[in-house]
Amino acid sequence: MNNQAPSINIPSAGKKKILYVEILRIICIVLVIFNHTNYLGYVYFLSFDIGSLPYWFYMVFTVITGISIPMFFMISGMLLLGKTESIGYIWKKRISKYVVILLIFSLIYYLMNIDFDLPSFSIKDFFTKLYTDGVIIPFWFIYAYLSFLIILPFVRKISKNITEKEFIYLLLIHFVFTTVLEIAEYVIFHGSKTINQSFHPAFICNVLILYPITGYYLGNRVKKITNKMLCVSFGLFLLSVVTTMFITNSRLNLTGEITEENVNVFIHSARPFQVIFVFLLVRKLFENKKIPLFLEKLITHFGSCVFGIYLIEHAYREGFYFIYYFLCTKMDRFLAIWIYVLFVFFICLFQVAAFRFVKGFIRKVFNSKNES
Repeated sequence: MNNQAPSINIPSAGKKKILYVEILRIICIVLVIFNHTNYLGYVYFLSFDIGSLPYWFYMVFTVITGISIPMFFMISGMLLLGKTESIGYIWKKRISKYVVILLIFSLIYYLMNIDFDLPSFSIKDFFTKLYTDGVIIPFWFIYAYLSFLIILPFVRKISKNITEKEFIYLLLIHFVFTTVLEIAEYVIFHGSKTINQSFHPAFICNVLILYPITGYYLGNRVKKITNKMLCVSFGLFLLSVVTTMFITNSRLNLTGEITEENVNVFIHSARPFQVIFVFLLVRKLFENKKIPLFLEKLITHFGSCVFGIYLIEHAYREGFYFIYYFLCTKMDRFLAIWIYVLFVFFICLFQVAAFRFVKGFIRKVFNSKNES
């Protein structure tokens, strides 16, 4: 490849949606719901004896399904980093939008947490939670996305001029400092010693930098996904999964703390190789593929509902757990949780689709009255 940064025509919001991107969105929101099931699904492997066959089998799901949030940042990088927008536009049109969404939905969840007991509503407590840890844990993504939007002008400068060698160098930095070094430190020192953090290039390894640039590069600079590229990325995918499972098992054995928090310590270390493979695979399978128009419209419609599903899945997931427990009486628990996850996905999808339909209908009626 040419090491110079070529000019790229990035799809704008008004153009036809990219099929494989919408498929990635749908896959990832299902995985987000699964990742919020804790010991019922996400870390279900902790229910078994360490080292047993079911323990290893179900740990694979824990490792792989965590690709969802990094993938969302890759998609954002692919679609946003090639645009040219002023800082003012970013704040007025993008950041303000998500601040309002965060405020409204945090307020809704706060009211739900107090059972809509308005006399007990505390403005101070609400804004304290909003400012610090958030009203609900899953909304950490919105906070992270707002941070990404704030630094968007700088990430754009990097991505638009990045060359092939520099992109490989970016991945190499993450691999050395976040994958190899962190794992080697734990194997050798058992967590008692770590590298001086002033030396660690944490900025470039950050999820807000690495994944958006990776998505931009793989989605726009790489013109064709070759079989060789897929094979190499698949090999790295397998290696990253095995490595993550090995170091996670080592930590659980050493500390004896069989908790989700302990599992998550190294779960992100080799994640870029997992996300890259899934991105390339889905792009290879669905890019420029002819599918029935009805199916294409259905997929793009589902994809357009993904963020709305993310905003409300916590309420529906928490509210319908009795369905999961009913399913457990009829089938294997792990199969039951996946059926339950799909149930939550579709009921949220129906809710968001209905809202979008009503919103579109009202807008259409309003516009027609203005024209008349």
